[in-house]
Amino acid sequence: MKKVFQALVGVICVFLLFAGCDRSEPEKKQEGANIALLNASSGNAWRAQMESEMAELINQYQSEGLVQSYAAYSANDDATVQSQQLSQLVNAGDIDIVIINPVSATSLNPVIDRALEAGIIILGVDSVIAHPDVVTLATDQYKWAEIQAEFLAQKLDGKGKIVIYNAIAGFPASDTREKAFDDVIAKYPGIEVLGKVYHNWDEGQAKQLTTTMISAYPVIDGILNQDCSPGIMQGFEEAGGDMPKVITSDGSLTYLNMWNDYNLKNPDKSFEGIIVGNPPGMGCSAIKIGLGLFGGKKFADGVLTESDGGKAFLLEPVPVITNENRQEWVERTKSMDVSYTFSAVLTDSEIAALFQ
Repeated sequence: MKKVFQALVGVICVFLLFAGCDRSEPEKKQEGANIALLNASSGNAWRAQMESEMAELINQYQSEGLVQSYAAYSANDDATVQSQQLSQLVNAGDIDIVIINPVSATSLNPVIDRALEAGIIILGVDSVIAHPDVVTLATDQYKWAEIQAEFLAQKLDGKGKIVIYNAIAGFPASDTREKAFDDVIAKYPGIEVLGKVYHNWDEGQAKQLTTTMISAYPVIDGILNQDCSPGIMQGFEEAGGDMPKVITSDGSLTYLNMWNDYNLKNPDKSFEGIIVGNPPGMGCSAIKIGLGLFGGKKFADGVLTESDGGKAFLLEPVPVITNENRQEWVERTKSMDVSYTFSAVLTDSEIAALFQ
């Protein structure tokens, strides 16, 4: 297992920690593109950072004439609202590219059919859209969760009592991660799942759920978790108990610093943690891909993968941070805002390799 993590960590050399949004110029048409973002929600730090990074890149592209207009919409995690938003954009008839962080994998498909017939380029981001003619740019969410579940199982020596924190039932990325968690844990009969909960990617809810879990179960050896680890840690701290032996997930500096501080202050009670990255910068990469398609480019053969009922370009989940390299990442990020989530954008050569 250690070799697997070392290999994954080695991939970090291509991870653009401080890159923000790469500003390479896509092929330019006569007029700039009209672009819209349909975000599932702006209610968590990851999506807020994705929107912020995308807005920064859009500003640059507008000044260069590559983008004519841009608007971002939030559906507040309501699939019906998101479908209405896309329908309104199609009816308006003045949009070229729509980038969608979907609430549902399939509910948008009838409106997507109309959009494609109107010549609108539709791209998914973060969660795969299960439509045969839509490409999604996303971290390999199954692998993201699989890495964490295997890490937890190995660190617990295949036995112990755990709680699984999922995000939103029915949300594509959450469902894919949940399946990976279940598939891995099923291989370890010595691991008992005390309960499954859903925190909706909300730190406050994660904290409240942790309080409930601590009250219900006197022994919790591990937390297998889809983000919001700071809220979970706060729940344990306020209960006055020790941390579980293993806590997985979360790509934020807040969690990295809380994890590091706790282990330094409690060397006899330190826990095994892991961060597996899911970069918000993929929103910027989606803009660049969309502009390439708008400029007439076609995807190269073999670059797309059939995934969760749709087509996707799947990103490697990086960085991977464990206790072995935790201090290194604390030093590398100590001047950065604690709200930052590890991010990256596809490089010029990586974007070029996607097209014929």
